[in-house]
Amino acid sequence: MNEPNKKTVLPEKKGIGVMDIILIIVGVSLLSFTVYMIHLFKIYGAVPDTLVTCVFACLGGECGIMGWIKTTKNRNEERKWQIEDEERHRNENKEENY
Repeated sequence: MNEPNKKTVLPEKKGIGVMDIILIIVGVSLLSFTVYMIHLFKIYGAVPDTLVTCVFACLGGECGIMGWIKTTKNRNEERKWQIEDEERHRNENKEENY
């Protein structure tokens, strides 16, 4: 266990994460898809609506799932810190009572 006076030092985030890479891929995919759909519209005067809907739903769903994962991860981390703080507070109170 940690001593009451010592703070837990978290390791700093190094480099680019997996979610960052996925977001870059999603952004580039969406940009290139949009540009190509504009090109198709200029040539044919229409775009495949079902394809557009599916691509936006897929990429939006991916971003939504990543947001849910990030939120859950942050919530669990905060809960862990709260438990550590409560435990440290209890230990300090025990030392004061003796």
